[in-house]
Amino acid sequence: MATPSSAEQLIEGVLDHLLYVNDATGYGVAVVKSYEQEGDTRTVTMVGNLAGLEVGSGIRARGAFEQHPRYGEQFHVQDFEVLRPASVNAIELYLAKEIPGVGPKLARRIAKYFGESLADVLDNAPMRVREVNGIGQMAAARIATAWRDASGLRELTVFLRGHGLAASHARRIHQQYGKNALEVVRGDPYVLARTIHGIGFRTADAIAEKLGIPRNSIQRARAAIVHLLEMMADDGHVHAPREYLEERFTSDLEMDASLVDSALNLLAQEKEVVVERTSEHQAVYLSRLHTAEIAVAERIRALSAGRPMASGVAERALKRAASAGGLKLSGEQLKAIKIALLSGVTVITGGPGTGKTTILRQLLVALADAGLKPTLAAPTGRAAKRLQETTGHDAKTIHRLLEYAPETGAFVRNQDFPLRTNYLIVDEASMMDIELAASLFSALLPNCSVLLVGDRDQLPSVGPGSVLKDVIASGLVPVVELHEVYRQARESQIVANAHRLNHGWFPEIGNAPEGDFFFFERAAPDEVLATIKQLVHERLVGRFGIKSSREIQVLTPMNRGPLGTQNLNRELRALLNPHGRELRSGDRSLREGDRVIQLRNNYDKGVYNGSIGRVTMVDAAKGRISIAFEEVHADYEHGELDQIALGYAISVHKSQGSQFPAVVIPVHPQHYVMLKRNLIYTAITRAERVCVLIGTKAALQQAVRNQDERRRLSALADRLHVD
Repeated sequence: MATPSSAEQLIEGVLDHLLYVNDATGYGVAVVKSYEQEGDTRTVTMVGNLAGLEVGSGIRARGAFEQHPRYGEQFHVQDFEVLRPASVNAIELYLAKEIPGVGPKLARRIAKYFGESLADVLDNAPMRVREVNGIGQMAAARIATAWRDASGLRELTVFLRGHGLAASHARRIHQQYGKNALEVVRGDPYVLARTIHGIGFRTADAIAEKLGIPRNSIQRARAAIVHLLEMMADDGHVHAPREYLEERFTSDLEMDASLVDSALNLLAQEKEVVVERTSEHQAVYLSRLHTAEIAVAERIRALSAGRPMASGVAERALKRAASAGGLKLSGEQLKAIKIALLSGVTVITGGPGTGKTTILRQLLVALADAGLKPTLAAPTGRAAKRLQETTGHDAKTIHRLLEYAPETGAFVRNQDFPLRTNYLIVDEASMMDIELAASLFSALLPNCSVLLVGDRDQLPSVGPGSVLKDVIASGLVPVVELHEVYRQARESQIVANAHRLNHGWFPEIGNAPEGDFFFFERAAPDEVLATIKQLVHERLVGRFGIKSSREIQVLTPMNRGPLGTQNLNRELRALLNPHGRELRSGDRSLREGDRVIQLRNNYDKGVYNGSIGRVTMVDAAKGRISIAFEEVHADYEHGELDQIALGYAISVHKSQGSQFPAVVIPVHPQHYVMLKRNLIYTAITRAERVCVLIGTKAALQQAVRNQDERRRLSALADRLHVD
């Protein structure tokens, strides 16, 4: 781990050579000759995001020297300004090292021939380099193109930094739009929000305002609609009412609501959105979500109409399931298995302890008796692993099952190359969003049967849609809702209190030493924090079969505030992993040994939203880290660190589909806006062995009373509905 050795400084010089650079992210290690007093130079190794710099470029950098244990003194760049090559010597260096086929000797001849006019020649008449003996047409064109492209990147970087954007974006924008990048951005800054990850509408809007683009321009209206639809999708909605867009135009964006029509027409023509009348309102969809919703509806309809298993085969298989393993199944469980055997699409839903796992085990016996080889899947790695452990059958994540191909950016398994299975079981189906469901259902054979298993009372998927609830609400497919809590589960206070909460009853809090559910009343946020730290670091370790803090997960309703994920992660990391090699990105850092969580799907790496892992290696010199997740190991470059966050404390939403040996949950009035019954229910049911709540009874009572579950905007249930 590098340690600071000086206060912030400003260094100006010429980039002599690059030791390492990541073209995608802009992170680099460079040797710079800096100017000192009386004309002396000093060689400085700079590390950081150096997008837009080429050999020979001038740089004015702000940062601080650090002492790296392996690489010695380095100047860690916090911010910099790109200058054009500062002298004839710098340009000569650039030509020699950066343009293939030139080399030091030819670069020396070019510099000697043009002298101090070299920069002007390259800017305005680059083909004049043919005047130098030994340079032909092709070599001159190569030099002219390289100089122009480098100049374009430098100018773009300067422009972006002048508008408050990090230089790391410059290289990506330049790669996207080439030599005309600056012209494209000046003409319509909103293209950045549509095409460059990490630049949102608000940032593009600020640039547009500085450039004098009117607030009621059609470019802004188009970008605003896409922005609002993406925000709705982030909130779980598949579409937005047209009236909502008009209201946001006037209330938040200070725009004329009449622009909505014109912008929607343009976006529809360009196939970016779809406008459709639903039973309630005129719905505006992002095209990808409309396509997904249509696909899910069509495939479920087709699969549910498929040819059922012969009744004789089903009865024989049911008898085999009822007698296997010495288990005595209840009438409710036998009914669930029978319906699952006879239906094209079935839903089994129920809370913890209602026998879903037993039903799955015995259903697998029945399917084997009927000659079927089922495929088992779940939305997350943890859920798939648990499904495999509880059933004894191989189970995969849906993403892995569909075989994502990085070279095409799509799943290999699809309608043209379907999964070779005649029975699919999806556990934790409440976590499937509309796009993942569309990919899955589209990859099934026409005669495949599907069983969706999940808890309808948990939080809906992180992504847009509420597929399981919509399928249940449609009335199209048979639904078995399990109510009976079985004896072994009834002995768990976690299970009992989850059901009490779900019924609107306050949990039973005895705090008996032999129990598995505890509530510690603490009023002040700092007292809650102190208790969380004690539990995670000391009090739970060695009890309830908890061997280390790694088995304890803190779940919290919010991201901000003293008891939000951000502050809890800072405090817990300082307690549990205070030292180690680290890689910094802005005000964030990741250390070897840190628990981390993936924030969005990365199909190329095979890591998905909500996956939890541990940092196994940090290479600060190359700006790279390695993370071990449950299913894969993945490497991340410096510019990819925005995909990762510390995972000592995670939001309840991100915990869906996962279970942890021990769960610690702050329940405090500070979380008032998020204190809802299904959120606390979901958090409690993540615990396997012990669950601890810390906060006030008033806050917990607020959650118990608040059944205000906002309905997600989706037309899937209507598309499936049968009158």
